[in-house]
Amino acid sequence: MTRGKNKALLVDRDGTINVDCHYCSDVSKLVIYDDIIPVLKKYQDEGYLIIIVTNQSGVNRGYFTLDDLDRFNSEVKRYLESHGVKISGIYFCPHRPDENCECRKPRTGMVEQAARDFNLDVKACILIGDSEDMDGGLARNLGIPFIKVIH
Repeated sequence: MTRGKNKALLVDRDGTINVDCHYCSDVSKLVIYDDIIPVLKKYQDEGYLIIIVTNQSGVNRGYFTLDDLDRFNSEVKRYLESHGVKISGIYFCPHRPDENCECRKPRTGMVEQAARDFNLDVKACILIGDSEDMDGGLARNLGIPFIKVIH
């Protein structure tokens, strides 16, 4: 790891932290996987920042608003923090796949922004997620380890 830089566990949200409820935005439908909490705590205890990176095209598809997304993310963060997991940041891509943005996984824009915001040594980071295509693809594009979660 580069001296003076941080390392992070980059974590997908839907299907990894919480049950994927198809364009998740309704807090009343939020269900956190209990088995993810010890994994997040383990990396946190090893000095990793915990940073969520999540595609949320439901925003630009008109399925939910940025306010809805913020409420949902805030509840995810609150729940995890009440169980001893500090979320340092949440990065999301609101774009549809056809918008061809740089932030939508498996592209690296969200992680590049997190690296600037948190002074990350990206090569010292690890990505955990449920999708070989999106999450695994992002990890491969960054040249970092990928841990696939199966609940």
